[in-house]
Amino acid sequence: MGKDGEIIVGLDIGTTKICAIVAEADAEGRLRVTGIGSTPSKGLRKGVVVDMESTVESISKAIEAAEEMTNVEIESVFSGIAGGHIKGFNSRGVIPVSGAGGEITDDDVKRVIESAKAVSIPMDREVIHVIPQEYIVDGHDGVRDPKGMTGVRLEAEVHIVTGAIASAQNIIKSINRAGIDVEDIVLEPLASSMAALTEDEKKNGVILIDIGGGTSDVVVYVNGAIRHTDVLSVGGDHITNDIAIALKIPISKAEDIKKKYG
Repeated sequence: MGKDGEIIVGLDIGTTKICAIVAEADAEGRLRVTGIGSTPSKGLRKGVVVDMESTVESISKAIEAAEEMTNVEIESVFSGIAGGHIKGFNSRGVIPVSGAGGEITDDDVKRVIESAKAVSIPMDREVIHVIPQEYIVDGHDGVRDPKGMTGVRLEAEVHIVTGAIASAQNIIKSINRAGIDVEDIVLEPLASSMAALTEDEKKNGVILIDIGGGTSDVVVYVNGAIRHTDVLSVGGDHITNDIAIALKIPISKAEDIKKKYG
């Protein structure tokens, strides 16, 4: 959450469109949307940059549209990332508790998370998120926040999301070339789940599928925690193409049929 009066901008760089959303934080940290900008996306294929100049141009247009609506000069954004290169997996870390009297401290929590993320990944990939699922204190599982508890052994189960370094850097470079700084990158299905799902849905277990033009994002929650994420390189454009081929009609007509008849 942001500080009172702070302006936060999100940028969703998709295969078919690029969207910018501007929000202002109030005194309680809640965000109020003040403007949006959207433009057709040119330069991406299946969520990955394939034409830098076209991507930069599309980003600039979306940012400009959001600036015109809000009368705010946008200098930095939080950018979404997706694409078939995204991979998620689960990991576990274990440490001895070091706090006085066996009390679990912030430092213990940080150390067990570091232990869980100490896994081998290919040189061409980087860690985007390390998302805690649950903590286990002396064999007792289901702990959401172990700080202040007493124990000897602390374990953490986490979900780790990785992406191709080149793909992430090309997204960041495109935004930078549009004159905008990148505060951080966020996995798009994670952001979608935070916006669309309730806490009860996450606790009861739910699958969220966000079907885009070139990719479909998937996130699975079990007992309130993310257990699986994936980005499939199949989206709405593929359905349009199938209709066009099957009926031997132009892509524009196939898109109209898809939208009209589902």
